[in-house]
Amino acid sequence: MLFDAHTHVDSGIPGNLCAVRREDWDRVLETCGMVPFLGVHPWYAAGVDAERLRKDLEGYLEMFPRAQVGECGLDASPKFRGSLPEQVQVLDVQLDAAFRYGRSVHLHGSQAWGRLIDMLRERGRRKALPPFLLHAWNGSPELAKEAVKLGGRFSVGVRELGSPKAAERLRCIPQELLAAESDDEPASLPEAVRLLQELAAR
Repeated sequence: MLFDAHTHVDSGIPGNLCAVRREDWDRVLETCGMVPFLGVHPWYAAGVDAERLRKDLEGYLEMFPRAQVGECGLDASPKFRGSLPEQVQVLDVQLDAAFRYGRSVHLHGSQAWGRLIDMLRERGRRKALPPFLLHAWNGSPELAKEAVKLGGRFSVGVRELGSPKAAERLRCIPQELLAAESDDEPASLPEAVRLLQELAAR
């Protein structure tokens, strides 16, 4: 049976359905057969009131025991680099809530994997980390090893698995920590599963 490790679309395939904005949370919670993830994506971090987010997220996590946290994280691509200070603040609030309520977190790290791993490592020195999954992983083998040491899991889709560097990037990750995802293209999940199995067989 297929399971989508990270998606934003209710395709009828069981999986982890992730919100990207506060406005998405109720829709995600109303979707049957999916594990709901509530969070604010780094693309939407600019202008977010961190304390209001903390109160809202903790309230929802208290009311909905199945709800997890995400999609959240950091994005240093040119379009979003300017909001990195706000992204860090918004991510910290979400990590706090996840740890406090014992929930897992789905993390985005486009062009910011090193910074994200550094933040998680530093946070791990001060407080325990919640369970986390690095979605659409395309970081270096060195960063993957660091994330594994911190207790991380990984999901990849056809974009990541179709890269010429996929084998090099994923070889150092234990198979049980890797899962297939569709992100926002549900029809791609079977192909992602096939590519991941091929990679594991090499």
